[in-house]
Formats: sequence, C-alpha cells, structure tokens
Amino acid sequence: MEKQWTTVIEPKAPLLSIPVREIIKYRELIWTLVKRNYEVQYKQTILGPLWLIFNLIINSGIFSFVFGYVGNFATDGTPYFLFFMTGSVVWNFFANCFTSNTSVLMDNSYLFGKVYFPRLIMPISNILFNAIRNGIKFLVTLCVWLVFYLNGDVAFLSFKIVGIIPLALLAGVMGASLGMIVSCLTIKYRDFTHITGLAITVLMYISPVMYTTAQLPQFVRRFVYLNPMSAIIEGFRYCIIGAGHLNHLALVYSLVFTTVVGVIALVFFNQTEKNFIDII
Repeated sequence: MEKQWTTVIEPKAPLLSIPVREIIKYRELIWTLVKRNYEVQYKQTILGPLWLIFNLIINSGIFSFVFGYVGNFATDGTPYFLFFMTGSVVWNFFANCFTSNTSVLMDNSYLFGKVYFPRLIMPISNILFNAIRNGIKFLVTLCVWLVFYLNGDVAFLSFKIVGIIPLALLAGVMGASLGMIVSCLTIKYRDFTHITGLAITVLMYISPVMYTTAQLPQFVRRFVYLNPMSAIIEGFRYCIIGAGHLNHLALVYSLVFTTVVGVIALVFFNQTEKNFIDII
C-alpha cells in the first residue's frame, strides 16, 4: 500500500517560484521569528523599543543643528527637525530591510540544515520586524508634526498621506531584495560583508534625506535620481508634510527598479538555497 505523505520536499523547483501556500501555512512561524528578532534586539535592555525613539530624536537634533542651522540647507519652508525626521523614517526602513537580509542565509544556516520550511519566510519576517520598528518611529514623527502644526509651522495633513503605504512597501521590498542578493553572493565571496556597511552610508548621503533635490544643480539632480530611493524619500516627505514635489517619472523608475531587483533576488535566492549548506 502506497503511503500518502502530507508534505513533499522536492529538490528542484522553478527559479521564480513563490510558495505562497506554504508561506501561509507557516504564518505562525513568521510571527515566532519576528518575536525572536525582538528578543535578540532588546533582550536585557531596560528601555527596550524606547531606544528607537531616543535615537530618532537625538539624530534629528544633531542633523538639524549641523545641516539646518550651520549648513543652512533648504527645506521648502519646513522646520528642519521635522524635515529630516520624515526623510529618515522611510530611509531607515529601507536600510534596516537591507542590512537585516544581507546575512540572512549565513545567520540562519544552523536552522536551515535541521528543519524544513519555506526559506523566504526569513526575509519576510525581517521585513515585518523592521516595519514594526519603523512604524514606531513614524508615530513619533506624527507627534512631532502635531507640535509644529499647533505652532503654525506646517499645514494640516491631507488625504495624500495614504500614499506613504505604497512608498514604504516599495522601500521595504527594494531593501530586502538587495539584501537577499548580497546574502547569496556572500556565501561564496565574504568580501561583501565588509562592503555593505560602507555602501549603505554612501547611499544615505546621495539620497535626499538631509536636503532637497530642488537646491541641487540640474545636472547633479539627474544623477541623484538614478538612486531609486531618491524619489521614494521625496514622495514620502511630500505625502506627510507637503514639502517638495512628486517626481512621477522618477517614481516609475523606482518601481521598475524594485521589480527587476525583486525578480533577480528571487532567482538568486531560490538557486542558492538548494546547496548553500554544502558550501558553508
């Protein structure tokens, strides 16, 4: 009598396959991994997630003094403290999704070698964990906006604030996809572990987190928009405080870039997960 197996693990699968049913089946594991990330990040800390708020406020204050009051950077009429905070929230979400996935295969190899589950659950859990962390920062940003609004420094929020949802999703998917690509390359070439920190720092300074593209010369602005995060940061800021403008062409470019990178990351990840345990 032939046995009926409940789960069949096949060695070969299409490179573009996304096991949606399995991911839904293991949804409780996703939340378990999110809780694990929280415990690893804040275990044995007194303030816990409050450090997110302190870091956001302190960094905003320092950058406000250096670039706002000393450097006198243009902010389209918005207080620099709020200007930087709104840009840094979406940037940090991208950066966190990127860095947390650059070593997702190496860091979890001990788990991958012992038990089976859809490997894409790891990047998904990292995205959700970072979404919660930066969601807290966003709530703090809204509180800061309220203070400036009551003081008459900014306008009231409009319906366009709903635009932050697709923009944040775009930033998260882009960061996770780039991180997954680096994670796959790191299996064979460990040099990428040293490059990622430098790359994310350089990328922050060529992104309009601390300045507006309107103050840049036209030829420089074109190069800045080659960075797909530029349009997302400006769009995110525009949806909250109405500062700057939406560059629709640059947003389309960011969407296309994220789609292409996402497909490449999925192919790399599906190809590497088959035998990376043997390489490590």
